[in-house]
Amino acid sequence: PHLMPTYRAFTMDECARETVMEAMQQNGIRPFESARQDMLIVDVSIPPPRPPRKKKGGRKKKKKNDGVEEPPVVEDKQWRKFATMKEAIDKGWQPGQSFSFVATKVNGQKVRDDELAKPTTPNPFMVN
Repeated sequence: PHLMPTYRAFTMDECARETVMEAMQQNGIRPFESARQDMLIVDVSIPPPRPPRKKKGGRKKKKKNDGVEEPPVVEDKQWRKFATMKEAIDKGWQPGQSFSFVATKVNGQKVRDDELAKPTTPNPFMVN
């Protein structure tokens, strides 16, 4: 139980960093060696909490309506925004949930199309 906050923080951080690195690769940008460490994740948004599930089964009771209507329950469908990942985790983000973020201080170099076709790491199974 005492490791759960650390586990959540690592999960969100690793997922965000890997997502940025993959997006750079897909857009033809080769990240600098220090890009992963220098990256800063800010403006984290998480989905609203799910409403509690209603219990099924049991005996159904007849509703007595005295002419008084109950106000409808309004669900907040806006994503909640936080300045840092820690704040989002403290407010209930769990691994497996969606989140959005802004990555800053990410440095890389645009590569030409012919360089993009070459793999960045050599494949030991390819025969020349």
